[in-house]
Amino acid sequence: MPDSGVFISDDVEVSEFTITVASECYSGLDLVRDALNQQPSFNSAIVWGIPCTPKPEKLISDAELVLLMTDRASLQLAIDRLSAYRQLNLTTILIYLQDDEVVSAEKIPGLILPRLQLPAGFSYLTRAVFAPIIPQGLVCVDWADTRHVLVMDGQIVMEEASGSKREAVIEAVVTRLRKHASGRSILGLQVSILCSQNKLAVRHVHHLLSMCKKTAGEESTFIVAAPFLDWPDSNYYEVRLFARVECAGPGGIV
Repeated sequence: MPDSGVFISDDVEVSEFTITVASECYSGLDLVRDALNQQPSFNSAIVWGIPCTPKPEKLISDAELVLLMTDRASLQLAIDRLSAYRQLNLTTILIYLQDDEVVSAEKIPGLILPRLQLPAGFSYLTRAVFAPIIPQGLVCVDWADTRHVLVMDGQIVMEEASGSKREAVIEAVVTRLRKHASGRSILGLQVSILCSQNKLAVRHVHHLLSMCKKTAGEESTFIVAAPFLDWPDSNYYEVRLFARVECAGPGGIV
């Protein structure tokens, strides 16, 4: 990996691999199971494990990613378990299932998803994290690159924008990220740009990277991808972003 913290490759060949995703649920076990059943497998490249209740004496060590689901009542338990996973260098995302309470998002060391919108939230997560690394592309990244951002601490911010004007789409995503950060440090991000293959050039990817650098600063970690997906409209662009933003304080609810 380059010392600059920018992971960008012009290779068009990517190796085949499988990513297993496990889910531990302090809350919403059945809801999580139903939501995961609606997610794509990318021709079996993603294996969605059956959600389970955490076992205090055992961590899941045979999955590439563990989703740790919690709610207000179990938040501290989940944060402690997240720390246990991190100590063993296992990739884990804490997901807070929000009900009607007011949540201080900048204090949650992970991702907040409204409980009733969990399938859509998982879909956002899939598009931002997995879609850029599964297919070939103009610019490819692999799981080892993506993991650099996933294992970071901090609040998770996901954004998407689309439209017929590439520069406007890029500007929309980075503006939303800047608003979410609200002066806090952006620790790292993975961003992908998608459009018809005959519309995308490497210079467009570097423009996206430049805009992200202006927003996040040179010290952040940047992962940039341009995957080739089926794209019916040649005049349509989409940018997807997954970022880690510094938490404002200890995890908790205000």
